[in-house]
Amino acid sequence: MSYTIAISENGNYIICRVIGPMTVEIAQEFAREMDNLSHAKNIKRFLTDVREAPNVSSVNQNYKYANQDMKGLKLQRGVRSAILVDPADTTHDFVETAVMNAGYNVRVFRDERAAIAWLNEETSRQEV
Repeated sequence: MSYTIAISENGNYIICRVIGPMTVEIAQEFAREMDNLSHAKNIKRFLTDVREAPNVSSVNQNYKYANQDMKGLKLQRGVRSAILVDPADTTHDFVETAVMNAGYNVRVFRDERAAIAWLNEETSRQEV
């Protein structure tokens, strides 16, 4: 399992590319790093590319991550986060639901252009 974190060319969002089986432990690691970079650079948009990282955590583990772990990590709620998945991969769909229900602005995308367009949209008053 490995991941890389970088800032997009236009500076509007932080990109995390994950390769290998996705677990909640790995998600905690890169979420913490992305959050720290977000604070340092004042970037409130994330693109997490998991097209090569199927989620292998259980529904229970994903629920706990969304409702306890993310809160424990003190991750920002005012971030817009796109999760880019392989079109045939449904293993991240529950994560989207659980994280949204926990109060975070996250969406799963199967099309990279759509994810990037969403991240580059103007900020609404609700996100400020």
